[in-house]
Amino acid sequence: MAVTTIALHVEPDTLGAVDASIALPLALAEAHSAHVAALVFAASVYRPEPPGGDAEMPETELAAHEDGVLLHVRAALETRGLRFEVRGRSSFAYGVGEVLADQMRVSDLGVMSFGSGADIGKRFVANGGIFSSGRPMLLVPPSHAAASPPSRVIVAWDASTAAVRAVHGALPLMKRADSVTVVSVTDDKEFRPGQSAVELTHLLARHGAKANFRPVQRGSGGVTRAILDAAREAQADLLVMGAVRHAPLHNLVFGSATMDLLDQGPTLPTLLAA
Repeated sequence: MAVTTIALHVEPDTLGAVDASIALPLALAEAHSAHVAALVFAASVYRPEPPGGDAEMPETELAAHEDGVLLHVRAALETRGLRFEVRGRSSFAYGVGEVLADQMRVSDLGVMSFGSGADIGKRFVANGGIFSSGRPMLLVPPSHAAASPPSRVIVAWDASTAAVRAVHGALPLMKRADSVTVVSVTDDKEFRPGQSAVELTHLLARHGAKANFRPVQRGSGGVTRAILDAAREAQADLLVMGAVRHAPLHNLVFGSATMDLLDQGPTLPTLLAA
């Protein structure tokens, strides 16, 4: 698999925040010579703070602001010499929750900025991309403005079908990375032959990735905390993991790494696949 097309969701914001949110996806597009389909629209009702006070920006000014962001994104893509298309909210005649998922179906990778405290609109768009597109989704924290592809990758491996899809979706990125560490929480579940993280590292090595295995313990903080601690210790700049949507009762009783991630917001760029 190669990354030939990136579906990029851009949330209208200050131009500085927009530049930060598109730095990594544009670096990926450059590294892979990928086409970028940039979708510029607010996931929910967006009200940038007006220059002179606390009143809400009128709808006409809001639309003008979004148009300005669209032109700004177009200029950034042109400056980098990328192949691209840019579409604003007037291009869509249906709900914004479906827009990114639909574009991802005809792309190799979806990307959006997503952090802690994301409102219901952004959660809706992210969930659509992750669970309805059939493609991997890269969530980038708003504070992450690195303009280079990831070099140290952590793979959260539990042998689930979602983890398999995430690994294969991330292969083009892992093959270019300086290191790939496969992490399994060994006291969380048993792995049969063919499911082991060691065997996965062999597969990744055959694809050209510099892969190694690291077992970790679940501990009192749970699976999510164990994985994030391992990522921090490895100074990882990309986390790869499967995304699973459980029933609410299951989440309440057993917990869910996916819901923990969406509730708390990723602390580093995270590629998810369902």
